[in-house]
Amino acid sequence: MKKRKFGQKLSWFFAVFCYLMSVVAIAFSFVWKGDHGTEDPIYASALASIFFFGCCGFVLHTIANANLPDMSMKS
Repeated sequence: MKKRKFGQKLSWFFAVFCYLMSVVAIAFSFVWKGDHGTEDPIYASALASIFFFGCCGFVLHTIANANLPDMSMKS
């Protein structure tokens, strides 16, 4: 396993958080669709939240798994 920097660990944590929030938004959209239908703007906002959190999770996951070289100055 490669050694990760603090920023990569932090981005991995937020990627998992975004994935979880996307799952919560999916559950909310199913509940809202059953109660109020798809004509409500809140349903559209829930779908936009699913897309937003999914894309943010993907980008942060990619940053967390990047193979970054060691750029520190060694003397």
